[in-house]
Amino acid sequence: MQIKEFEKKDKDVFLRLCNEFYSSNATLKPYNALAAAQTFDRVVERHENLWGYLFTDKETLQPIGYALVSSYWCNEEGGNILVLDELYICPTSRHHGYGGAFLKWLENEFRDRATEITLEVLNTNQSAQTLYKKDGLEPDGFVTFTKTI
Repeated sequence: MQIKEFEKKDKDVFLRLCNEFYSSNATLKPYNALAAAQTFDRVVERHENLWGYLFTDKETLQPIGYALVSSYWCNEEGGNILVLDELYICPTSRHHGYGGAFLKWLENEFRDRATEITLEVLNTNQSAQTLYKKDGLEPDGFVTFTKTI
């Protein structure tokens, strides 16, 4: 698997993959094409705490997934916290170690710039939970509360 930062030419691929992600059982909300396009534009403008990565098959160079990552400063942890906002691997490319490979890459890439990686996963998404636990992430005891404003 190759991991590269989003480039402007990747927009259509990202939007297609993002639509697939939001059509899966990994999310609660439906796909929002406008929000996805705005997110992509913000990433390629190199926003200071937002990154987007496209995954391609090393041999065919076909897109196999993507990730969106952001960060924030946390007083409690005394450093930046990476938020793995979205991690999507195409169904035909799952169970080949790509998700775990990305998590290891992310940890190494940001080791000197962050203290933790955090993410949220639906309690019904057991395959994602298995992946995250296998790679050393654990539930932290917090419950997420959300209010749309």
